[in-house]
Amino acid sequence: MKHVIVGASAAGMAAAEAIRKRDPGAEIVILSNETHPPYYRPLIPYLIYNEKTGEDISRQARLTPSNLDLRLGVHATILDSKNHILAFELADSLSYDRLLIATGASPIRPNISGLDGPGVFTLRTWADAEGIAKVAKDAKHAVILGAGRIGMKSAFALRHLGIEVSIVELLDRIVPQQLDEESAAIFAHTVADAGIKIILGQTFKTVNYEGKKITSVTLNNGVELKADLVIAGVGVRANLELATSGGLRTQKGLLVNERLQTNDAHIFAAGDVVETKDIVSGDPIVSGIWTNAVEMGRIAGDNMAGGISNYNGAFSLLNAMELGGLPVVSVGEVQALPGDGVEIYTERKGQTYRKLVFYGNRLIGLILVGQIERAGIYQILIREKADVSALRHELLGHRFHYGHYLLSGPRKADQYFMAG
Repeated sequence: MKHVIVGASAAGMAAAEAIRKRDPGAEIVILSNETHPPYYRPLIPYLIYNEKTGEDISRQARLTPSNLDLRLGVHATILDSKNHILAFELADSLSYDRLLIATGASPIRPNISGLDGPGVFTLRTWADAEGIAKVAKDAKHAVILGAGRIGMKSAFALRHLGIEVSIVELLDRIVPQQLDEESAAIFAHTVADAGIKIILGQTFKTVNYEGKKITSVTLNNGVELKADLVIAGVGVRANLELATSGGLRTQKGLLVNERLQTNDAHIFAAGDVVETKDIVSGDPIVSGIWTNAVEMGRIAGDNMAGGISNYNGAFSLLNAMELGGLPVVSVGEVQALPGDGVEIYTERKGQTYRKLVFYGNRLIGLILVGQIERAGIYQILIREKADVSALRHELLGHRFHYGHYLLSGPRKADQYFMAG
């Protein structure tokens, strides 16, 4: 059986592992349009200021499945699903028995004058980080559009180089998808202490140049900010071009069934390109989260090699990050408002913060800042849609552990803990 995987990031590599585990003799070809070997994308901001090297972020050889045909710098452009053939930019082609589309997503560039010019970067790939690092050597002022995870990580990386950094965010707080007002306020102090300027409720009007060199950014309110370097971090969209060329069904992402199979029985999909369902709300989502991509890749690969595994959905929010030395974990429905069955518990002590969101007898969301030790246990309860009505007191305390849940007599044993 010949398996071809388009995409060598989280989903693609996890799929290769699963295929090799189930079918040791399978032929596996992995195609990547990047020239760097597989690496851990969440670590690329560290390349900007040399906190980590390329070797540090590369996937370790011992964790890579054996006997892979890994082809770098290859861009598959056309899918002939009827004849099981992929065509490439340079008119070459490749046949397959089973195909995995794990083409990921690309950064969004808003339609703003000058935002597509030289000196403006996104941060999605190893090459992006290298490009930023090169320009940053001579930069004194940087302006970042978007105060999400990418924007914040970029800002801290540039501050390590001594660059003056301003972040411009259209919404009313930093990291608005991951943080609520209270937790954002905690990090606002951390960000300010790092010397990073935050401008809320604004966006770019223009990026200004003298010749091919950025000189400043003009905001909607007319304020002009000095800039030698600009980074846009305002989200991503699924890379659907290959899927649509082969007649596969798409909406915001590539549509799949519970086995991560497309409308073509020989073609599977995983990762940021897939439209799946939110495990908490059941709503359709396109997830850009590394851990979701790994799980999708593992299940898709197993099914490609003859397994029978189901994917039950993704967290629309499942993030752990650190800003200025302060860790935060956010999972599930953290922006829900109280009422209509939703109850919210919060507790703040200095830079430590907890928020638990309940819907009826279920825990549906949480934010932990500072102390994040039991985040994994809470995450499992959310994923399982566990009845926690008898555990409310323990959950609100600081010593809750998974044994409390098991002792409550759950209707189903947890697959994560009981599988071994």
